[in-house]
Amino acid sequence: MKRILFYKGLFSIHILCLFIVSCDNKSNTINKPPIAPSVSAVDTYHGQQVEDPYRNLENLKDSTVLNWLTEQGDYAFDYLENIPGKKKIIEQLQSYDKKQNFSYTSFKRTKGGIHFYSKTIGDEKVAKLYYRKDFEDEEVLLYDPSDYAEKEQYRISYIQPDRNGKKIVICLGEKGQELSQGLIMDVATKQILPLKLKNVLHSFIGVRWLSDSSGVFYLYSPITDPTDKNFLLDTKTVLCKIGQNPVTIFSKDSKVENNINPEDFPLIYNYDAKDGYLFGVVGGSDSFYDIYYAKESDVVSNNVSWKLLFKKEDKIKRFRATSEGDLIYLSSKDVVHNQILRTSMENPDLVNAEILVPEKKDATIITFALTKSGLFYTTLKNGVEAKLYFVTHRGEEKEIIPPRQSGNISIGSYGPDSDFLRVITRGTTSPSVNYFYDVYQNEFKRDLFIPVNEYPQFDNIVVEQKEIPSHDGVKVPITIIRDKDLNRDGDTPTLFFGYGSYGQMARASFNPNFLTWVHNGGILVFAHVRGDGYKGEAWHKAGFKMTKPNTWKDMIATTEYMIKEGYTNPDKTALWGSSAGGILAGRAMTDRPDLYKAVIMTSPALNMVRSEIQPNGKNSIKEFGTVAIKEEFEALLEMDSYHHIKKGVEYPATLVTGGMKDGRVVIWDPAKFVAKLQAYNAADTPILFAVKTDEGHSGSNSGKMAAYELYANTFSFALWQMGYEEYQPKN
Repeated sequence: MKRILFYKGLFSIHILCLFIVSCDNKSNTINKPPIAPSVSAVDTYHGQQVEDPYRNLENLKDSTVLNWLTEQGDYAFDYLENIPGKKKIIEQLQSYDKKQNFSYTSFKRTKGGIHFYSKTIGDEKVAKLYYRKDFEDEEVLLYDPSDYAEKEQYRISYIQPDRNGKKIVICLGEKGQELSQGLIMDVATKQILPLKLKNVLHSFIGVRWLSDSSGVFYLYSPITDPTDKNFLLDTKTVLCKIGQNPVTIFSKDSKVENNINPEDFPLIYNYDAKDGYLFGVVGGSDSFYDIYYAKESDVVSNNVSWKLLFKKEDKIKRFRATSEGDLIYLSSKDVVHNQILRTSMENPDLVNAEILVPEKKDATIITFALTKSGLFYTTLKNGVEAKLYFVTHRGEEKEIIPPRQSGNISIGSYGPDSDFLRVITRGTTSPSVNYFYDVYQNEFKRDLFIPVNEYPQFDNIVVEQKEIPSHDGVKVPITIIRDKDLNRDGDTPTLFFGYGSYGQMARASFNPNFLTWVHNGGILVFAHVRGDGYKGEAWHKAGFKMTKPNTWKDMIATTEYMIKEGYTNPDKTALWGSSAGGILAGRAMTDRPDLYKAVIMTSPALNMVRSEIQPNGKNSIKEFGTVAIKEEFEALLEMDSYHHIKKGVEYPATLVTGGMKDGRVVIWDPAKFVAKLQAYNAADTPILFAVKTDEGHSGSNSGKMAAYELYANTFSFALWQMGYEEYQPKN
């Protein structure tokens, strides 16, 4: 018999072994899911015909389609609920919060030191809003979201106090919805002011206060239905002054040098009340944006004339204005790993800008913060080795070493007129720690408002950082998280995770839910594939449009490496991808179905040839391409997992999750993939489609229990397929 130590230490009677796998292979035979109706369509792109056998599933008003989706969800959850070990995983995940007795979901500190935060206590399902004027002061309950509606369907999705902490914006989101509704509260009286913020897209810039706290501005969506084809189009930034009606201040109708398209997000940022500027950013899925600026006073008086500050081609990552008239910015133009420069705010000259911090040879400059004493910036090497530096006004530079080293360092300040600097360190196996840094004493002080939760169960976990050769010889960084006493016998259950789009760095940072897999005896592998931003913008572009195959080929190479080095074998491998990470997971499994025992995909993008007709699809063109251009169509077809499913091929067990309220990857996208896979798969492996009618993208705004369910379903499904007795359904 083969023994593996899952759930060690959780239940004393199960210390030695909870999962016993017999030498004879158990059958994974399950009842067949409901057959999808099929109405085929044939499209012609640049002379090439592409058959789409489940085009009818795109019609979400068809009762036949809706019934099939409902039946698929019922069928999938029936099986998932009957996996015996799933309940124990949920109990284990819940135990982290129960042990700490509370957990924070949002936290904001004003310049004057007042702290606002939302938290849950004990078994509470919904966080409430609190504040304290000082650490020694009594905690004050400000708002309970159940006051907004009788049902427990609204949650605090975002908070933003004004600079003095006298008023606060409270955004409330309904389960599964990306949009929030906003209230403004007078903190002293706890009275809700007569100003309601409608259709707030808080995930972009949140809600920002004017410098005098007389009003707020935010990104507004005119469409509320996430399945509407026009959802996330024609958004605009609106200004809401207390006692006045909202007015649009930045939109596609604004007079700017370059056009703002319907799919662009016209965002406005402000940083320091003393610099007097508002910055208009034409956002979206691009890596870089056109950026404009105007005096706040002109915007408020509706006499605005937006001036172009940066073009996309300037490759600006971060920027800040100072009250002295300087413009400090982070750019990747003409360099690989970013550099920090300075020019005049009123008369910017980027060609002759002063280089404050040149690019590093082997690490990427991630961000910077301005303080009264000088400039701080952070770097990241291979996505896992973070460092913090300080540059004085005289140009002297030194490395600042926080008390707890980590793979991720975040910094924040109140601008060049304050010496305040917050430093947040976060490791792979250790939680975040918040510090205040005193540059004059070179001293870190713990922020006592934000306690550090301890997780002794992860003390025996170690992290390996490696670079492995991909299909073309390029070295790909990977992070291997495992028990330090692991016996490398080639038979350890191994979960692979990757993303690989938009230049985002899906860092292997501390996540107790993820680490539960490792704590219970498995190996967790993060592949920092091309398309991510781990090695700067060039790394992103190496997994972009026509180069996108590098993304999933890097993951395949990572899996092959782990097998070759004796960590695991194809019967003990599982792959997880989410959202745009569905491209990675879907194409890895269709290219190499022999390599994975189980594949899990959460709200995955799988039908890329049809991606641009979805809500927010025009924005996706910037990252993935358009069928209107021959070369980009060919790239989209290559990254389309749905069109790479072949009849008669044995595919691994697959669990796909999706929400009916998803406006980023509409439910019909993964539905078509599932329908075709169920029909074409030659293997007797389960293909489950866990559809939830009340959820949005990747379970957004759905609460802690939904997150527990997501991880528990993923882990238990994978272990079921790997053959562990504890996870074999009893039906």
